[in-house]
Amino acid sequence: MTWYHNIICAHEKGGDMKTCLNHLISLLLLACCSHFFGCTPPPMERIVIVGSTTMAPLLERLAADYQRPGQEHIMIESPGSLAGIRALIQNECDMAASSVPVSSELIGEAKKNNVHLKAFPVCRDRIVPIVNTANPVNQLPVTALKNIFTGHTSSWLSSGWTDSPIQPVVRQTSSGTCRMWEQMILDDAAPSSPHIPVSSNSGVLAAVAENRYAIGYVSHAYLNLEVKPVQVTGKDTEARLERTLFLYVNTHRFSKKVKAFLTYLHSGPARKIIADSGFFPLPHMK
Repeated sequence: MTWYHNIICAHEKGGDMKTCLNHLISLLLLACCSHFFGCTPPPMERIVIVGSTTMAPLLERLAADYQRPGQEHIMIESPGSLAGIRALIQNECDMAASSVPVSSELIGEAKKNNVHLKAFPVCRDRIVPIVNTANPVNQLPVTALKNIFTGHTSSWLSSGWTDSPIQPVVRQTSSGTCRMWEQMILDDAAPSSPHIPVSSNSGVLAAVAENRYAIGYVSHAYLNLEVKPVQVTGKDTEARLERTLFLYVNTHRFSKKVKAFLTYLHSGPARKIIADSGFFPLPHMK
């Protein structure tokens, strides 16, 4: 016999109609509360990180190690470092991943939007020039790289190989790696045209692996056996090619969940993931 029949029977046996209706309302409320609240888990904490394609695979590994089922969920989007900073300025994410320090222009843009950017170093990285495995060139001076990517040198003959056109592979302008390469190697000069444009480290690897006359540059963490790294010679070459990778926050919206994740990045498990991913952990914090 259903609860509805119970109420009807109670009324037929002399029960007060008002009392019966009160019972009915109570039962309906109890059923609704049980349905909508009793079995529904509390909303899950969410952290959104937007930015660097170089950092995206590393951040995904770190997020997988850090997040706990039902407690927090870390979303990683990788349109490029500069796009990530602009998303943070527009309050579209919690953190921006950037493989290049924020420019004074973007700092000014942030201030206009009442956003105060603060950088948190994650690890160190090195940019490595690469060529096709069929290319016999093993090293290039910094000046030669600059001349190649600015178009002043157009043939491999100048490097002791064949008289074939050099085909530079260049990252898109939203890339922090592209920006760092231009600063460190090209002295802020624009890349030559024509060149082969790609949108990620993986794109550079594929383009160079498929083209015997191509040359590009990738993060050290992305090197594989399908391409050949080129040693860079010249003064301060190591310093030129090294960089720090950052997570940026807006201090006006600096939540406890973001602080907790940033603290985790200096833990032993996080440092191991960073090293295993091909990056260089930072010195231990004092």
